[in-house]
Amino acid sequence: MPKPDPLVARRSSLERRVSGQPGRLSRRRLLSGAVAGAGLAALAGGGSRTWSAARQGATPAAFVPGAAFVPPRELRSTDGRLDVALQARFGPARMGERDVTTYTYDGEVPGPTLRLRPGDTLGVSLANQMDESTNFHTHGLHVSPMGNSDNVLLQIGPHEQIVLAFDIPRDRTSGLYIPGFYWYHPHLHGTTSQQVGGGMAGALIVEGALDELPGIAGLPERLLILRAAFFDDDGVTMLPHGDDEPAVFVNGQMQPTLAIAPGETQRWRLLNASIFTFMNVSLEGHQLHQIASDGNPLREVWSRDAILIAPGERVEVLVQGGPAGRYTFRSLPWAQDSEFQAQPDYPLATLVSDGPGAEPGPLPSTLFAFEDLRAAPIDRRREVVFSETFDPFRTLLDGRTFDHDRVDQRVSLGATEEWVLRNTSSDTHPFHIHVNDFQVVSINGEPFAARSWEDTTSIPAFGEIVIRTRFLDFPGKFVYHCHILDHEDRGMMGVVEVVDDAAAH
Repeated sequence: MPKPDPLVARRSSLERRVSGQPGRLSRRRLLSGAVAGAGLAALAGGGSRTWSAARQGATPAAFVPGAAFVPPRELRSTDGRLDVALQARFGPARMGERDVTTYTYDGEVPGPTLRLRPGDTLGVSLANQMDESTNFHTHGLHVSPMGNSDNVLLQIGPHEQIVLAFDIPRDRTSGLYIPGFYWYHPHLHGTTSQQVGGGMAGALIVEGALDELPGIAGLPERLLILRAAFFDDDGVTMLPHGDDEPAVFVNGQMQPTLAIAPGETQRWRLLNASIFTFMNVSLEGHQLHQIASDGNPLREVWSRDAILIAPGERVEVLVQGGPAGRYTFRSLPWAQDSEFQAQPDYPLATLVSDGPGAEPGPLPSTLFAFEDLRAAPIDRRREVVFSETFDPFRTLLDGRTFDHDRVDQRVSLGATEEWVLRNTSSDTHPFHIHVNDFQVVSINGEPFAARSWEDTTSIPAFGEIVIRTRFLDFPGKFVYHCHILDHEDRGMMGVVEVVDDAAAH
């Protein structure tokens, strides 16, 4: 009698688990059923993903906390260009002071930080060394979605290599602020959650006027890429099952230690690169003085005790060192009244204030105004509904799942539009749209005075937000979606096509 195929056995086990889910699920079981369902396609396709959803009863690997903070490797443009060669890999890496097996760029978690200036060109030679397809997305950048630029409808097959080019506009473009804090990651439908969740992500910084502002220029910078991830006891990345709890990393380190002098001001750039975990960040004994959101400077400094950062969002804050001592930087409990998304306290890092004391310097009094679209003439209004169903669990936009070949919204180049984003589910959904940032103008029917434009923002459970945006500069097709990446992979994504009406005539 032939021996049974272990892959088929694992797949059958998963199918039984997913099909047997009850109609009403806890938060963890909701996520478990969702990612397990997404993993079925991976199992059927083979390749390096086959271990992932097949692991059962796994426990988090033993990572070592407390090492000195280490920033990611950085690559900087010169003479108007930055050309980088990246390898998409599944294999060995080092995280939390131990060896792991996961998804990476160049074997590093996170990938290298790419630092440019407005008007530069970013060239990326991407070699896919995996047994599965991938692609490359520059999250938040206002660049072309066509050809070999930020084209997330492009598929890079196993062991293929492609050269991509991203032409970054010069500074402001009709209200858009081009310099800022962005990030890059894979965005191939059906695999995004596993590849990003495993560690394929890195920061992309475009320097500009905010960096040169008095009170900000010359400050020591700390880049903190926050990520909740799951590993089995052998250190192999996995998707969560049942009551699995994540290991939470900062730049691939477990609770690193950062240094500051009493009274010193530092600039922290914070990215939540998690696939579904919200980070409600707070620094013990300190306020976080926010200066930017999703790469856009605020009108003025916003001093806060805690900042909720949804998956995909970025914030920039100024931190002024307190008296000598040790302070915990953590993600506070969030959504504790929610059956589905309640998250506990996650320690992230330790800030050690040490050395001679000094009076902190003054914070900037004003930052940068942005074009307020609340009074702008509107060319068209639309409504997009985010919904979920159970038995089986499905995530939908306007009652449909994503179709690569279907255009869901056709808009005119240069148009100013208002979108009502309605959420009929009990999950908070971080809405993200590519290429063009937007302004939130109301939340749950109440007018909202935005502090900046954004590219990712949360739609409350059983609520709605209204945004206004301009479709500027670039025709072509791109997507909008929930940035809980498993929701995206399961179909909560749509296609926008921007058409140049003037060119058609």
